[in-house]
Amino acid sequence: MARNKTKIAYITSDVTRRRTFERRKRNLIKKVDELSVLCGVQSCALVTAPGEPNQPEIWPSIVDADKLIAQLRDLPSLGQDKQTLDQARFLSKGNERLKEQLKKVEKENREAEVKVALMRCLGGEGVQTADLDEVGSLAEGKVRAVAERIEWLTKSLCLAPLPAVDLQLRL
Repeated sequence: MARNKTKIAYITSDVTRRRTFERRKRNLIKKVDELSVLCGVQSCALVTAPGEPNQPEIWPSIVDADKLIAQLRDLPSLGQDKQTLDQARFLSKGNERLKEQLKKVEKENREAEVKVALMRCLGGEGVQTADLDEVGSLAEGKVRAVAERIEWLTKSLCLAPLPAVDLQLRL
């Protein structure tokens, strides 16, 4: 039986809010315990009830939580917030990732344009002067790749070396 989606809003009824808090607190502590057991990580939870800030519930125990918090405080400042992101860092990381993707796509597009220009050149059509250097470097790269593949095949298959062929590209 499917449950209805819970609307996330402040619960105005005191009794309902208190019951919901207790139930969700139990579930949160249960999830922290499961995470600790399943993944073999150290974890602790500190939950304070509204109106009772001086009586927090601490899981697993005060001693274990103190040890874990002390270990966290003893880490160098880089280690403490290595994985924490504020909004500015989150956005800048996303921006960097998008810039890298853009560079990659631009490079792929340019390579595709150069391949088309090379095919035109091989087909007898003219090539624009601006594309000549890139077409030449692409052709040289292809020739180099073929030469390396031939060398690898002769070494790995123990074949007699092929007669030397001048693989220089002349435009």
